[in-house]
Amino acid sequence: MSGAGSTAATGREATTGPAPDSGTGGDRGELTIADKVIERVAGHAATQVPGASAAPRRLLGITVGDARPDGEAAVQARVDGTIATVSATIAVEWPHSVRDVTHRLRERIRADVRELTGVGVAHVDIDVVAMPVPAPARRVR
Repeated sequence: MSGAGSTAATGREATTGPAPDSGTGGDRGELTIADKVIERVAGHAATQVPGASAAPRRLLGITVGDARPDGEAAVQARVDGTIATVSATIAVEWPHSVRDVTHRLRERIRADVRELTGVGVAHVDIDVVAMPVPAPARRVR
């Protein structure tokens, strides 16, 4: 007697399908995404949103230098399993709306992190620490 519905000598119903130790996923390891990976992906996202840029560097509470539009934003992330929380510090270029820029940045961080790492982002905190004004165009007389 054989088949999917027959009873073997052990008294259990026979089943068809892969054996538990056939390497179909049950015995594989797990992938852990480090906090630093999420930080790099989220920091790069700030360079992709119009009006957002990396905040100027600060030393002992004093701003040193200017906002860095091509630099990665300062980001801290914490990953717990497949969910991350992110905190970013950015500058918003004048005259862009802080609300619009931060909304677009949150969306971009969530999308980029999910697409590149498979980790969902539960919460994104954004600190806007500067609003640089573009330098006026120099006139030649």
